[in-house]
Amino acid sequence: MPRGRKKSVEPKEETTYSEVPEANEIIKKLCEKYPDILWAVGEPNSIQVYGIDNKEKPESSDVLAKIRPISGVFKAIFEKNNIPIKHIVEVYWNDYREWSLYKKQWILFHECLHVCDPESKKMRKHNIEDFSIIIDKIGISQYTEDGLVDLLGDKPVEFDKKIVAQMMKPEDKVEDDTPTPPDNDKPNMATGNGLND
Repeated sequence: MPRGRKKSVEPKEETTYSEVPEANEIIKKLCEKYPDILWAVGEPNSIQVYGIDNKEKPESSDVLAKIRPISGVFKAIFEKNNIPIKHIVEVYWNDYREWSLYKKQWILFHECLHVCDPESKKMRKHNIEDFSIIIDKIGISQYTEDGLVDLLGDKPVEFDKKIVAQMMKPEDKVEDDTPTPPDNDKPNMATGNGLND
């Protein structure tokens, strides 16, 4: 018998998901309000938000949300069945229900910023621990209720045009599965970058 940890005799509970319609509507409105910034999303219904509904976020995790491209066999199945989804944003329902409307807007805006091309599975990396466009407005890792403004208010938030232009430049290397940073400023010693990335 091989050495090492014994496998649990209890089968691991499979994670279940359900659609988050409110979040999908927020993404649609964000894309309409900020077409010059979120143009890479393409059609807003190409990103869908799903919440993990049978588990709570582990206490050891600082990740607020994670966006993933649809690729491989799933992309082929979706295309064959005329399903327009190209990216999935994953959240924990127990977190999502606690967030204010403004916090939901900023977190979903952040996830949409990762999309760098409507037809590509490549994902835009953070400039530092977050996107400069967000840091410029709310500071680093400030997804707290106090510092957030309404992204979907009467007037769009004005982002620094130089930062937007810099962000739109093509990148040599991009990564998949980049999560939103935590909403606190605790350093993450595992990654060495200060935030769980």
